[in-house]
Amino acid sequence: MADGGNETLLVSCEWLQDKVTSGDTGNIVVLDVTWSSDKDLYEDYKQRHIPGAAYLNVLIGPHSDSFPRNIPQQDVFQKNARAVGVNDNSHVIVYSNSDKYGFFVSGRAWWTFKIFGAQTVSILDGGLQKWLSLGYPTVSGVTDVQPGNFTARFQKDYYCTFDQASSVVGTDTIILDSRPQELYKQGHVPGARNLPYSDLIDEETKTMKSVSEIRAALQGAGVDLEKPVVCYCNSGMSSCTLLFASKLCGAKDVSLYHGGFTLWKKSAPDNIGQ
Repeated sequence: MADGGNETLLVSCEWLQDKVTSGDTGNIVVLDVTWSSDKDLYEDYKQRHIPGAAYLNVLIGPHSDSFPRNIPQQDVFQKNARAVGVNDNSHVIVYSNSDKYGFFVSGRAWWTFKIFGAQTVSILDGGLQKWLSLGYPTVSGVTDVQPGNFTARFQKDYYCTFDQASSVVGTDTIILDSRPQELYKQGHVPGARNLPYSDLIDEETKTMKSVSEIRAALQGAGVDLEKPVVCYCNSGMSSCTLLFASKLCGAKDVSLYHGGFTLWKKSAPDNIGQ
């Protein structure tokens, strides 16, 4: 399970624009991680992206029926991260143009970098949609980057297997389901609490809600952040944002049950919560 850190988990578009405009980017690496299951969005990146951003597909992996959104193999992720200029000391900032102002995919990208040992990773609050709403510039083409030296080292603390998830059912560990309430009601991991990841987003500001608002939502769902927390969804996408938000609120022991309810239904069909 993961320890809390001092990194800035969430950065604003205003902050990044100041860095880009002033040229004071230092060791910052900005990555457009926009992804879709039915379209190659690299072409969209080439049409319009934040100045200086490179493109990285974090959903390249050995997908299967049990893991339809699997993680990349470690050597593949290291190769791809180096190709877009990520170093061991980089401050990686991910953004996307996906659902919920980028958080659907940006959360997954943040988690992927963390499980492979990146030290400083942030999500751009509001993603490309917020950036555009503020009138900030975009560019076309492909950013020219120098290859990085990032070394991927798998961090098991952020990752929860089916066996591990099964072993904490009925214990003090809080299992948190990020799916919409209607899906949760149709069946869930026994004892799981429900907090749809969409409840973390402020639709008016196009950003994540404040820490105080998220803490209140977590508390309302019965979550005690002093206890271990395991987040899940169907296949390890929206639950990454719930894990991220828990970390933002100070959770020190939080991981992602990657197989989610997709794997749970296959592995424990007679042990479904209602």
